[in-house]
Amino acid sequence: MTAAQIAPPHDASLHGHLVDGVIRYIGLATAFWFVIMVVVLLVASIFHRAGRSQALYTHGNSRRHYVLAAFVASAIFLGIDMVTLVRSSGDLRRVFWNYPAANADTLRVEVTAQQWAWTFRYAGADGAFNTPDDIVTLNDLHVPVDRPVYLKLRSKDVVHSFYLPNFRAKVDAIPGNETRLWFVAREPGKFEIGCAQHCGVSHYKMRGELTAASPEDYRRWVDSAAADSALRYDPADPGLYDGWDWGS
Repeated sequence: MTAAQIAPPHDASLHGHLVDGVIRYIGLATAFWFVIMVVVLLVASIFHRAGRSQALYTHGNSRRHYVLAAFVASAIFLGIDMVTLVRSSGDLRRVFWNYPAANADTLRVEVTAQQWAWTFRYAGADGAFNTPDDIVTLNDLHVPVDRPVYLKLRSKDVVHSFYLPNFRAKVDAIPGNETRLWFVAREPGKFEIGCAQHCGVSHYKMRGELTAASPEDYRRWVDSAAADSALRYDPADPGLYDGWDWGS
């Protein structure tokens, strides 16, 4: 296995480094305490090996043992769990749960999950969802770089999980509920969309592609996709369309 195969997916998002930072800290802090434990075990094995000293038997119920155990447990808990909680909760409140609803430049996309595909819906020229000029694509999400992308998700059948590994973003799509996610692409390219929740026998087929493009290329794609969607629209069969009013 090469280094490229075990490396995390390339981070193409504006805020993905926050997720990587928390994961990196957990790995380093865990490795630190692991090394300390290995050193303790090695020292004990060397100094208490057969023929060097007499074995000391204890039930570990003295006050000194209680204090030592409490100190080690507290150090690990505060050093790993609490620091991780503070960092991650701060990032969630400050960035990931701070949805760009009030930003006029935000691109809004409705995502419908179903076995086993992703349907993406963009508001058309009228700026409203669930109208005849909507742009609808299947397993094909296009976004401009350096612009907030705000997704609202629903599921038509079972629980799915919308996963963008290159953007360090993931959220479940749950029947009867509406979930949200947002990100900013900082570079153009094509990236994988996966389902991270087992959703049936063809779960492995539930894949899509996210294309991040420059504003000019994105605008050209919108013009082409709008024309294609207009050709596919059939007012006589409203059951084919699963959009909804965006709301607040």
